[in-house]
Amino acid sequence: MAADIFDSHKEPDEVFLPLSSERYCQFYDMEMTDFHADLPFYLERIKGPDTVLELGCGTGRLCRQLAASGADITAIDLSLSMLHLAKLKAAATNISYVCMDMTELALSRKFDTVIIPYHTLNLLVTADKIIKCLKQIRTVLKKDGRLLLQLFIPDQTIMDLGTKKLFQFQILEQAGGGKIIKETRRSYTREQLTLEERYRVRPLQAGATNEDLSHTLYLAAFPEEKWQALLRDSGFTIHQQFSGYKFAPFKPGNSSCLFIEANRF
Repeated sequence: MAADIFDSHKEPDEVFLPLSSERYCQFYDMEMTDFHADLPFYLERIKGPDTVLELGCGTGRLCRQLAASGADITAIDLSLSMLHLAKLKAAATNISYVCMDMTELALSRKFDTVIIPYHTLNLLVTADKIIKCLKQIRTVLKKDGRLLLQLFIPDQTIMDLGTKKLFQFQILEQAGGGKIIKETRRSYTREQLTLEERYRVRPLQAGATNEDLSHTLYLAAFPEEKWQALLRDSGFTIHQQFSGYKFAPFKPGNSSCLFIEANRF
């Protein structure tokens, strides 16, 4: 009879099933619906009945706040699941939700302001797609219109990762009881951030089963000066820029969050 050598055993690999767009929408809304740290940046610059185009509105957490201040909002997203939930949450008559790709804008009106919140522009990954999007934004802005956006910039912690991964854990409470443990794994290479999000769903209801789900996002991870060049090449000049949610002066390497106010020229 062969000896049982403990060191030769290997724990079975964890199995995470693909995350559907409907479930991701639910998880996204649980995490983001009460997030308002970026709201002052937009409220300070959008006044009264301004016409606003939001690219990547998700479940509408930002455009609902802007509509409540009197702005006339057109909110687009590529996800029908996101838009469906956004419509259920907002009865405001001054928000129009449209399913549209932000690199293929087909709009008949022009806007006072275009906003691209919470790293949405980074999701286009390549400089060519980003420039395509920015040039289309310029065509739907009024002559004195402005672009407001939040970008992910790799800070020193991200750039120093090398072949390692950065882990972050978060617990989300489910309305019907139970928890969702969210694990985020970040890796960085060649101006790209890979963001793997794993969700361990642990319900409390009788008969409900545990689920392990995941998906992966890819973000452009360009330095500040490359974003400045992309905006300039697309017909924009930067008016102001800030770092983080306290809107301090931006210092490369110290923050991964950059807010920009830009004007078309």
